[in-house]
Amino acid sequence: MSEQAEQAARKTGREAKRFADSRWFEVTARAGYVGSGVVHLLIGYLAILLGFGNGSSGSETDQSGALQQVASIPGGVVLLWLVAVGTAALMIRLAVEAIVGGRSDSARAWAGRLKNLGKAIVYGVIAYSAASYAVGAGKSSTGSTRSAAAKALATPGGVFVLLLAAGVAIAIGVGLVVIGCRRSYRKDLVRPPRDLDRVVTVLAVVGYVLKGLAVAIVGVLIAVAAFRSEPDQATGLDGAFDALRSMPGGVFVLVAIGIGFLAFGVFSFFRARYARL
Repeated sequence: MSEQAEQAARKTGREAKRFADSRWFEVTARAGYVGSGVVHLLIGYLAILLGFGNGSSGSETDQSGALQQVASIPGGVVLLWLVAVGTAALMIRLAVEAIVGGRSDSARAWAGRLKNLGKAIVYGVIAYSAASYAVGAGKSSTGSTRSAAAKALATPGGVFVLLLAAGVAIAIGVGLVVIGCRRSYRKDLVRPPRDLDRVVTVLAVVGYVLKGLAVAIVGVLIAVAAFRSEPDQATGLDGAFDALRSMPGGVFVLVAIGIGFLAFGVFSFFRARYARL
């Protein structure tokens, strides 16, 4: 890269960082945590309903099901757009931090960049899904997952692609459990007042651990689909919750995971206030 091009890239990076650090953009990005909290609350609510046998027929208990529930209520489209804009702003903020936020080339700095990039992808998916449902073009995530699995299994080496996806999902799930157990999320938060600190800690630990368990189960189901060459086995959270419900004692685990998503949703509201941005 020439010196002129390098200087131009640095200038662009500084401008992007200045834009992401603006007050109005920070407020919008914090709203992204609120939007994420709403989605997690709805997923938890739907999972608990499914556990008690009160799930609506044809209703999915995952992100797409949650957004579909939002779209069906009065004013839901407006709320979906607020979720989409907030999570999109948070995605941009995290992406900028991943690209130009670190000044060190140490392994820890690169790990931080990759972490921010992963978070940006997650919030980008939520933003895209919310916007899709807002314009009436939302699709079932379970159907999309099965379609992608079927295409992968129909191509040479597709089994290995599914196994890689399963490994990533399991790793993410384990990572969430570790974050909750070690309370390492605290480094991304401004310490709340003492009277709230215990509440936030309980919500975060319960939310991270049980959400991580759910994501790991999704990875296991994808791995089963790969080994059996059955794309119908590859599902998202909706399929994982259904699988749990059909197991002996699985209803109790499903309800516990639903409570975990509720806890993570409430934690996300506190995160909107105390996150380091």
